[in-house]
Amino acid sequence: MNSTPADPDSLWRRAAECVRTGDYANAVMTYRAIAEANPADPLGWFALSSAARAGGDFRLAVEHARSAALAMRESGRFAAVAELAQHLQNLGETRFATHIIERAGWSAVSTHADLAARLAQTLGQADRHADALQLLDLALARHAATPALSYLRAITLRHLGRGAEASDEFERCLALAPDYAAAMLMLAQHDVRHRGAEQLARIRAALARDGVEPQQRAMLDYAHFIHLDAAGDTAAAWQALESGMRLKRASLAWDATAEQATFDALARLCDADFGSRRDGAADGQHTPVFVFGLPRSGTTVLERLLANHSRVASAGELNEFHHQLCWEANLATSEPADPRLLAAAPTFDFAALGRGYLLRTHWRAGGASHLIDKFPRNFLYAGLIHRALPQARMICLVRDPLDSCLSNLKELFAGDFYPYSYEPGETAAHVVRFHRLLAHWQTCMPGAVLTLRYEELVRDPARVMRQVLDYCGLPFEPACTDLARNQTPSATASSTQVREGLHARSIGAWRRYAQPLAAAQTLLRAQLPAQVFSAD
Repeated sequence: MNSTPADPDSLWRRAAECVRTGDYANAVMTYRAIAEANPADPLGWFALSSAARAGGDFRLAVEHARSAALAMRESGRFAAVAELAQHLQNLGETRFATHIIERAGWSAVSTHADLAARLAQTLGQADRHADALQLLDLALARHAATPALSYLRAITLRHLGRGAEASDEFERCLALAPDYAAAMLMLAQHDVRHRGAEQLARIRAALARDGVEPQQRAMLDYAHFIHLDAAGDTAAAWQALESGMRLKRASLAWDATAEQATFDALARLCDADFGSRRDGAADGQHTPVFVFGLPRSGTTVLERLLANHSRVASAGELNEFHHQLCWEANLATSEPADPRLLAAAPTFDFAALGRGYLLRTHWRAGGASHLIDKFPRNFLYAGLIHRALPQARMICLVRDPLDSCLSNLKELFAGDFYPYSYEPGETAAHVVRFHRLLAHWQTCMPGAVLTLRYEELVRDPARVMRQVLDYCGLPFEPACTDLARNQTPSATASSTQVREGLHARSIGAWRRYAQPLAAAQTLLRAQLPAQVFSAD
């Protein structure tokens, strides 16, 4: 006797219940039945991919996210284009994400202001800033300006290096929404002198209001710090920063013991024997150049100098090596150096790992022989990169540990990135772990990681860049010493500062906050060798 097939609505309800209860295996099975029954509908494939990702199956999630994108393209059903594009981006499928946004059509999606804002944000994450601006401008031509559209436009203009326009757009956003804390913070970071008195008064008025949510108040505290710091009132500035750090730290679940365990696991896995093996993908159409270091350590400066070379392209901050590790382990995780990834690493086919990374990134090279990947967290993967990509170049920027502490503490990072950076003692302990792991990389992989000092780079760029180019197998070009020459978009926290040209003003900046950093200084000097500190 044949059983009667379940109707589609019943299958959708059953699958949703499986997801709600965490039964992802049955959710995947049910969504597969839905998708296969109606393969032209992208929503079935999208739901299948999402359930697979939630259940930890990375390969299945990627496969069916691609199926959803293809079904969306062929069917012309773009109702969920923003959600699917972000899902693809989170899986490292940037080309599919941008493709479906393009197929949806700038003109069509700009008819909905909220949709245009979400898609512009995804385009920005894909380093398609000019396209994001075009989409936002189309939306603003059709709709009354909204705070979200205006804020995203200001951010995009900043990334594109159009500084004065960005300042004006932040002001327009704040005229629309005077309590928009994110806009106050970003304007302060972008140009603290632009109508400085008005900025400061606005921030203080917002701080004085009752009922400000902790996340919004943290942004206001950081904006207040920037203004007080610029005015030289370091005592009041630190008080504001401390308030913001406390609020942000309270929102984060971060465990220093777990981080230490991860660093220890990396050192055990990537020992001298591991580092001596070169069984990865030795050949490729481009040479990857990994630039990493602690956040705010000068990596963007080095990236932009190196990208001035005629044979070098930059992909910005990619998470693609992590995504390829997820593919090899078939594990969907966003946690860097996830213990499950490290446990699976001894079983990896490192040649396949290297080839996969090269395939993921080659389209970004645009014919250049060398491609920069500047994601700071790739530092954790240096041992795996060395084995999987024997031809890769790895360059680590270091700066005075106390300057590193301050530069991390005064940055309000997005989401849960760099959760150690909201308390001086925790930040100092992380800096110690970083330097110890770097020393391990240098011991177990001699010569594999070129270590540069930020202080030397900004003071003597010609000498340092000759060293970098020689390490990369590239001839010297004078353009590689001219930071201001690089006018390409920059989406990092220092996107405004890197357009000023090289300077040494931030060297020794920690001394202005020596008193509140006293305990951090004691810890750092007790646990790190003297030579890692600047003489300034």
